[in-house]
Amino acid sequence: MGVEEGALEELGLIAPLVSLIRQVWANPVLRFLIVGGGNTLLYAVLSLLFMWLLPFSKQVSSTLAYFLGIPVAFLGYKHLVFRAGTGFSHSEILRFLTTHGINLVVSYVMVWALCDKLGLPREVGVFASCVAFAIIGYVLMKIWVFRTAHSAGPRL
Repeated sequence: MGVEEGALEELGLIAPLVSLIRQVWANPVLRFLIVGGGNTLLYAVLSLLFMWLLPFSKQVSSTLAYFLGIPVAFLGYKHLVFRAGTGFSHSEILRFLTTHGINLVVSYVMVWALCDKLGLPREVGVFASCVAFAIIGYVLMKIWVFRTAHSAGPRL
């Protein structure tokens, strides 16, 4: 038994759903998390595909997937999250790559300190580094990488 065409409208679900989507999309932090989540999913899919379909090791597959996701992340954060215009500058790209480098170093140090030095489970270290990665990434992109972004109203 399927949903008839127009059934959602009759139930009054379309307007509240569209309203909810607009509210979520109006919040730059939620946009950041959505774009980051999408990019993480892209990384995972590419990494697994490389391991399954190509003769690459886990490390090579993971690294290749990570680097292929960087341009997608840059475009998503620039246009969807921070709405920083359509042009590209070399300094903006360099600041974005530097932010990723900083985040990678912080993540590795956090996992090392929490797991190797304090003896906490790997899951704690990974989760903590993900939280730090998101916070540092958002702050650096907002105040440094895409600092010329204008504060446009909500778009959907």
